[in-house]
Amino acid sequence: MSSRLDMLQATPIQLRSLIVDYLAHNGYSNTVRAFVRDSAIRHIDVDGDEVVQPQVASALGPNLSESLESSLKQAELRKQIRTEVRCGRIDEAIMLLNKYFPEVLSLSSSLRFEDTLVSSSKMDYLAPNSVYPSHLVLNLRIQAFIEACRTTPLACPPDYTTTESPSSPPSSKAPLDTIDQQTALLNNAQKLYAVVKMLPSEEDISRYMKELESVTGLLAYHVPEDSPVSEYLAQERREAVADQIDYGILYHVKRPVISYLELYARYTSTISDILNKLGVKPPPGMINPSTVAKTTTNSKGEVQEIWPSFNLQEFVSTS
Repeated sequence: MSSRLDMLQATPIQLRSLIVDYLAHNGYSNTVRAFVRDSAIRHIDVDGDEVVQPQVASALGPNLSESLESSLKQAELRKQIRTEVRCGRIDEAIMLLNKYFPEVLSLSSSLRFEDTLVSSSKMDYLAPNSVYPSHLVLNLRIQAFIEACRTTPLACPPDYTTTESPSSPPSSKAPLDTIDQQTALLNNAQKLYAVVKMLPSEEDISRYMKELESVTGLLAYHVPEDSPVSEYLAQERREAVADQIDYGILYHVKRPVISYLELYARYTSTISDILNKLGVKPPPGMINPSTVAKTTTNSKGEVQEIWPSFNLQEFVSTS
């Protein structure tokens, strides 16, 4: 809860930086440029000339524009790669990764697996929290195999379409019954098994072998979208892989995997829950006046107040 007090006491420059970080982290580059331009604090002297105050110049730093543009360019590339994965264009995503972030998929990396775990509760497939290059390469190749098995196109999400990435889906493919198509997919499956056998960990090899058995089950059906393993063809699978690749990029460029605004929200929510469990009543200024605590009676007959968990929307609306 103290984080909210700190935020309420923050300077305009600190709040401005927090907003810029959130927008830049999520790839809203045009919004960042407009916000920075329109929210700049200007001081005018008696002659009508703009004067930059020393403390403001010091806080912003002399290389703000250059560093900000660099961050925005990086965020735009991340968003572009994310778009390619979310739209099922895996080869294009790999090409962009190799061009702009080659270390993400570098199999010659000296990183240790246990040092490349990124916390996330959103993904539910194999090695979801790893940004280890071998895992990223394999997960992308598995996704490419899945995309090649489709017989019904899956449209690109509307919020991720651009002029460079049209939203119209590709034309429908024929069912998986042609000899050439089946042969190509079988060859790809064999290559996937070969890549899995190159993993350094025996445990990883065993786990990925089991996953490949399920994924290659798509080949057993003329229309895999109507099969028991159709879940591999869902948009959620694309989203999960896109998240992991994005985390991989952020890890290798030494950037936080979440924005500071989200970090502060998580921190505030955690502190609120802990204080609630400890029975600490929040100060009057820290809660929405319309929020009412619930009263309960414990085993000793004592009446206790239980305050609701932290709500980010209420937090923002009452700030």
